[in-house]
Amino acid sequence: MKPTDLKCYKHVASVIGEDYADHELQRVIDCKDYQHSNSSNFRLTAAFSWVRSPQGWDFWNLVTGGKIPYEHGHENPALSEITPANSDKTSEPMAMIEPSEELREAFEKAATINKYKVFCKGVEIDVYDVLMAYGVTNPADQHAIKKMLMPGKRGVKDANQDRREAIQSLERAIELAQSDK
Repeated sequence: MKPTDLKCYKHVASVIGEDYADHELQRVIDCKDYQHSNSSNFRLTAAFSWVRSPQGWDFWNLVTGGKIPYEHGHENPALSEITPANSDKTSEPMAMIEPSEELREAFEKAATINKYKVFCKGVEIDVYDVLMAYGVTNPADQHAIKKMLMPGKRGVKDANQDRREAIQSLERAIELAQSDK
């Protein structure tokens, strides 16, 4: 499989440029834990497991939102380092392509539709699927688990704030469980 075969290729290239898209998506394909979705959907959110990628969740979250990850602290490989061995295309370096405002808004909306969806062993699941599968019925337990699956990655709160709120939710879960007796 080549990077250009991925349904998400066009979006990634529109954000970071074709050369970088070739390089970064090839790194994902070469990763031993790579799990590609066979979905006909072009969304980057459904293309592969972000957490297991060499770049990590934050890198792909920025790309999904139309942001260039290299401008937000991620390692920026020199275009001279991108060779035929790690890219399915060889071309002259090209300027970064700025996505249209409409495309940026569409991907930001898509990324927020369900930020809890992940691919696990080739199946798309979300936190609610996990809660149902394990039979977690106490709403305070559910809230704590949701916070702990993605601490600091669900919005404006940092990881430690999510952990503190998860502890508060667990304390409330204990109260609810005791009142049921």
